[in-house]
Amino acid sequence: MSSRIQTFTHSSPIGHWSVSVWQADPRLAGIVASLWFGEGKVAYQRDRILPSGQSQLLINLGPPQYRIEPGPPEVRVPFIDVWYSGLHQGPIDTEAPHGNALLGVAFNAHGTFPWLGEEMGALSDRIIALADALGDGTLRLRERLLNTPSLEARFHVVERWLLARLKPRAIVHPAVRWAADRLAATGGRIAIEDLAAQTGFSRKHLGNLFRQQVGLSPKALARVHRFRGALEILTRANGEVPWTQLAEQCGFYDQSHLINEFRRFTGFSPVELARRGRPDSGSVVLR
Repeated sequence: MSSRIQTFTHSSPIGHWSVSVWQADPRLAGIVASLWFGEGKVAYQRDRILPSGQSQLLINLGPPQYRIEPGPPEVRVPFIDVWYSGLHQGPIDTEAPHGNALLGVAFNAHGTFPWLGEEMGALSDRIIALADALGDGTLRLRERLLNTPSLEARFHVVERWLLARLKPRAIVHPAVRWAADRLAATGGRIAIEDLAAQTGFSRKHLGNLFRQQVGLSPKALARVHRFRGALEILTRANGEVPWTQLAEQCGFYDQSHLINEFRRFTGFSPVELARRGRPDSGSVVLR
């Protein structure tokens, strides 16, 4: 297998699955965080996908999966071919009752704009059928992948497709790119006024650019990164970390602020989350 692929496997009473991560072509640097492929089957009913600060291109190469729209009543929306999931500020519940085989492209926060060239604010907190935005070429991509046996070859096919669709006129403003990268590097622990000042823009103008080219405001993206940092620490510590210490370490005002943000992003308090089980390290899938 190529040295550009890292594969992680899991086997236990709750299920068996593997995730392979592909190091993206350097020409996609700054746009694509990674390409990945996951397959397997679980013994439980539902996954909860937590906000990650990344958007996703999702290509289903296996049985139908379902996105659960909260009710009442709940609605199961089938996921059969190719979808785009924008930057989210809340959890997404999914079901794969017959197993899954899913190829994904994880875009950096500012990475989708050069590829879609759309007003990104209209795509945040949404999941759309990509054929609706890009036409039937996305469905032909899926058919080609289904007829490509090797995983490495599949990743190459997707990379070439992405490179061919980069839009030269949809260039992310350097200030937006820098600020989004800075938010990621600091885990959201930077004052937005200071961030804007370092770009030379007002907070309002930077916010407008972010909503157009990222989809979330700098403040909203910072909240996601703070949550992700706290979740990763909680996961590595196996849930055994003082909440006050965790809040201070990750830039929350206090323990109450931490609890409220966890409820917003996961649907659970930190204590409830620790009892239910946490994602694998680096993952945003709550099983």
